[in-house]
Amino acid sequence: MIFVVLLPIYLFIGFQPASSLDLTRYPTLEIPQISLTTPVQPLSLTSDHELIAPAELAGSYSQTPSTTLLIGHSSTVFASLSQLALNTPLTYNHQTYRITSITTLAKADINMSQLLAPSDRPTLILMTCAGDPLPNQDATHRLIITAELTAKD
Repeated sequence: MIFVVLLPIYLFIGFQPASSLDLTRYPTLEIPQISLTTPVQPLSLTSDHELIAPAELAGSYSQTPSTTLLIGHSSTVFASLSQLALNTPLTYNHQTYRITSITTLAKADINMSQLLAPSDRPTLILMTCAGDPLPNQDATHRLIITAELTAKD
């Protein structure tokens, strides 16, 4: 009798997909205004010098300690990013930032070297697709939100 009860439980638990990522190791991005809380996976450039956004969470990339780029899909994790306004607070890796600029640029007009350049204050740049859809989960424009670390009290 115990076997009949425990076998379905064992089979159910045993056949659950294993998570290939330990999300608890990653920093967290929190934006309460849009009810966003997500782990942020560190990213590396591909051999084609591209960044590939994770499917369901945000990714981070940095060339300097003062500027960090956070990317995510506008169809998943960054779906509500366009609702943000200047001065909105957000938390990344237990530090509070405030949004200082919001802009939408054509994909072809973005200078990544300039975007990732060192800054005087620790800076986050959140970027996601905007504009008209293109093939392969791409779009004609990018929504770019810049946030700077707030002064510590």
